[in-house]
Amino acid sequence: MKNILEKFKFSMEEKSREIAEHGRLIFGVVVVTFIVMVAVCVSVFFIFVHGAEKVLVPNVVGKSLTDALFEMQAKELYPKLQMRYSDVPGDKGTIIDQNPKSGAIVKAYRRITITVSRGVPIDFIEDYIGKNADEVRNSLELLFSGEDPLVEIAPFAYVKDESAAGTVIAQFPPAGTDLSEKVKLQLIVSSGTETEKVSMPKIEGLSIKELYPVINENKIILDFEASEDESAPAAGRVSSVEVGKGNVEVYSRIRTVISLKPRDEKSERVQGIFKAEMMEYPYPVSVKLVASSPDGKTETLVDLNHPGFEFTVPYDVKKNTTLILYVLGEEKGRVVVE
Repeated sequence: MKNILEKFKFSMEEKSREIAEHGRLIFGVVVVTFIVMVAVCVSVFFIFVHGAEKVLVPNVVGKSLTDALFEMQAKELYPKLQMRYSDVPGDKGTIIDQNPKSGAIVKAYRRITITVSRGVPIDFIEDYIGKNADEVRNSLELLFSGEDPLVEIAPFAYVKDESAAGTVIAQFPPAGTDLSEKVKLQLIVSSGTETEKVSMPKIEGLSIKELYPVINENKIILDFEASEDESAPAAGRVSSVEVGKGNVEVYSRIRTVISLKPRDEKSERVQGIFKAEMMEYPYPVSVKLVASSPDGKTETLVDLNHPGFEFTVPYDVKKNTTLILYVLGEEKGRVVVE
């Protein structure tokens, strides 16, 4: 019996040693397998991510969506599409922006954001007559909110009318005008049955160039006359104003005298009063006077609403400058000052 127990004990000890040896082997195999798997994963990661080929981002702005997608595919780049309204007529379906910009160096398979134009919000000027002017302005500013809007709203021109105050009673351009280019929309708005009044600005003593902002920003019409005066400054000076202080009705005509030095034929500059006869309009319309100098530079002297009839503006420009008058966006006359 004792021999049997000793043999059994020896057999168990031998089996235990065998199991221990096999366990270490299995554990070693598992560890090695895990290490190999980690190494393979890391290698794949670096190959496909960090080792991706670098490519030059193409310029797709201004191209059709189809062409842009083909160019991105050729560069192994993935486009991410965005849609946005545009202020440029006729560009619907074209690319108007991209990020990153063209010329950037990026890894292949990167996403490139391209913005596709949805076209202009509206294709033509609608009929705003009878609507509230503030509501029209807010609606258009919401539609055309870019840096260079397709529709620019001019300051309202108010006139006395039986319609409720704030109602649009006329517009330019008229309803139905195609938005094929940038438009400046002028709304003529009822001020109600009461006549609107404005404060008379202080202009006495101002030079010619100092007058331009006053002419543009105030709803009054200055009818200029020139007077030669040896003591006048070289830039000219307002010497007399028919109405000096107080409130006046909007677009009142104010007689204004500006003193100028006698003309010097040797001077490279020339001063005077630009005069033009226009038809009388039932409401103030957009009027602009532009100076085009001999060296090709163009400058807007005044840009205002005017009721028509007689239009006068002083000028101080280089000799042989061309003064061009625009009414409602159309050229109505030009003169070369010598």
